[in-house]
Amino acid sequence: MNVRIEIDRNRCTTCKMCIKSCRYGVLEWLDNAPVMVNPHECAACLEYERNCEAEAIKNKVS
Repeated sequence: MNVRIEIDRNRCTTCKMCIKSCRYGVLEWLDNAPVMVNPHECAACLEYERNCEAEAIKNKVS
């Protein structure tokens, strides 16, 4: 499974809910935005996407 996360920095409110909701440690906060740092750990659970009230983060699974 190949997982890619797209982050719309214009929509991101910097609430960090995506990072807080990712229990696999896939996301970290760098340069004032969430960044996918451990893609191989992603279970494609979509929790970070569900918890983003600004709809700034999208999961692309192929």
